[in-house]
Amino acid sequence: MDHRRLARTSRLVALTGAGGVTCLVLLPVAINAATGGSAPRVLGPYTTWLWPSLVLLAAVTAALAAWNPLTALLVRRRPAHPANRAAALDRVERYVRARREGSLAEQVRLKLGVVPRVGPSLPTRTRAPLVVHGGPGAGKTSLLLELAEALVGRARADDDRPVPVVVDLGSWRRDVDLGDWLVRVLSRRYRIGARPARTWLRDRRLAVLFDGLDDVPGADRADCLARITALKLPQVVVCCSTDDHEKLPRYDVVHVEPLRRTDVEDLIAACGPRLDGLREALAKDPDLWDEVRTPLAFGLLALAYRAGRAEYRGVLDTYLVESAARGAGRAERAVRALRFLARIARRRADLVARHRLPHRRVWLDFVGPAVVWRLFRRAGPGALAGAVTALCLVVGLRSGLVAAGVAAVASVGLSRGRFPAPAVSRSRGFRWAATGFVLGAAGIGAATLLGDRLGGLVAGWPAWLAYAVVPVVAYLVGLGATRDRYWAVACALVPTAVSVFTGPSAGLLAGLGTGLCAGAVVGVFAGGLAGVWESLPGLPAAGRGPRWLPVAGLVGTGLAAVLGAGVRWQAVDALTGLVVGLAVTPRCTRSCEPVAELLAKPLALDEFPLRRKAVLQSARDRVLLVDDNRFPHALVRDHVAECDPVELGATVERRREGLGPAGSAPGARPRGLRPPA
Repeated sequence: MDHRRLARTSRLVALTGAGGVTCLVLLPVAINAATGGSAPRVLGPYTTWLWPSLVLLAAVTAALAAWNPLTALLVRRRPAHPANRAAALDRVERYVRARREGSLAEQVRLKLGVVPRVGPSLPTRTRAPLVVHGGPGAGKTSLLLELAEALVGRARADDDRPVPVVVDLGSWRRDVDLGDWLVRVLSRRYRIGARPARTWLRDRRLAVLFDGLDDVPGADRADCLARITALKLPQVVVCCSTDDHEKLPRYDVVHVEPLRRTDVEDLIAACGPRLDGLREALAKDPDLWDEVRTPLAFGLLALAYRAGRAEYRGVLDTYLVESAARGAGRAERAVRALRFLARIARRRADLVARHRLPHRRVWLDFVGPAVVWRLFRRAGPGALAGAVTALCLVVGLRSGLVAAGVAAVASVGLSRGRFPAPAVSRSRGFRWAATGFVLGAAGIGAATLLGDRLGGLVAGWPAWLAYAVVPVVAYLVGLGATRDRYWAVACALVPTAVSVFTGPSAGLLAGLGTGLCAGAVVGVFAGGLAGVWESLPGLPAAGRGPRWLPVAGLVGTGLAAVLGAGVRWQAVDALTGLVVGLAVTPRCTRSCEPVAELLAKPLALDEFPLRRKAVLQSARDRVLLVDDNRFPHALVRDHVAECDPVELGATVERRREGLGPAGSAPGARPRGLRPPA
């Protein structure tokens, strides 16, 4: 244990002791003594020191708790401090180790005991940018991580050596300054502060290992290489499979050669009988040798054949089908979820399979038209209908049928709420409509009761204060709805005149509270739906609310009448407050990002089910994902993103039927190959 870890452990023990004594001993005794009780006899003459000891220990506890954050803040403000360099090297080493231990090559080593040879090793000292050139899956990233691990060791031994960092170029775009983008990447991946990162870039104290130049759009690669050259870094390594590196003014190239046939034969022989199926497939079809020439292809086929013989369908399809066939659950559901995650990862230019959905604009165009139709033509209108029905029911029971009828007619003024989703089969979606109706009715029912309760609480204030609230709220509602001060003043005068005419009344405040709460909830919901609709590509603009909403309001009014609600023509105060409160609805229909994000999530359920962690865990168990939920390679990610879940799922189910009880099919043979004579 080094001195820094020992000091950190000592501070933690001291913090635990001081905090425990302060909170569990001194503080209860001091409160007991201050409220007229007596201190324990064991304290004796030290009772007078109770409060000073409490203050002192509280200060010590606070200082110990703030020590690490304040120290880290001060260190980050001093880029030359040795702790910044040591912490950066530790985080880079952890990242590189995690990537190597979670790679596909490591999975092959763990399950089969062999590792495809990738070479040659990269030099640790270069005078010009080093380009690692090789085909997709040739092992360029493995060489890059191996070099990063070696450079970290050299940087620890020599403080004059630059700090190595591994960076993926896929997320960079032409309109972003490369230096600023690099600072953000270092902060996000290695938690290197912006000030140290900028200082190290300026002082040439960073060795940057760029991976994924192929993920940069082709038109931007020349500009990207020019900007990398302009940084004048002491050591630069770039991985690519194209000839774009020739645009660099000076560079050295390391070519990663494909596997030779003898290399593959040696690897298969080292695995023994576990790869007999792959050996037989290669012996019967010599053309397969051309496909097993990269470590990636060998690793995928080795994992596919490790449990026995398999049906060859191409490298990637064989890997997907054989791995998925040995899992549980519906194959189409699992493949659909993986395709959805692969599409998101491809759009984000990385390999991460995320269990949490990113911003809706990243994935909304991946959902099908059926689920869009169910949300906007079933669940959304159902929720609005339930909301209007519940509002009129509660208002009718509280303020009379006249007020309920006015609320029903007022629903025609909803400015947004009709979404012309593309028509699909109408035989589905009624469950969504019923669910939306129940949720809308429950939400507005709770909101109206809350508004009525708030109005009753305000009515309990002093009379001058309670009724001063009414014109102020009415003025603000009118100003927000019309953006005109004259109309806002007129809106404020209406409830003021009614209160003068009817006298002080709690019904006015109750109606105002009910209208405000119900109008705000309906408006925010409609605005959230509109925000989701506007995020979907290729759809027309949303229209005004459904014209049939007053019918739902009349249904709620009828239910109120059945339950014994009276007409109450004289309830002018409650009616006025309700109308003024409902006027807030148009103002609230603007798109609300948090609500839009929440309403968009059900659209992903057809692609990505609720048990997302279970799906990811099953994919990891089948080695469909590696390295903390990452796709093994961009080729695998792109192939999964373009697959047909129905067809691939059916293939997996047929393969499961052919598997034996032990998870292998001894009698299976590669497709299209004749049995031996």
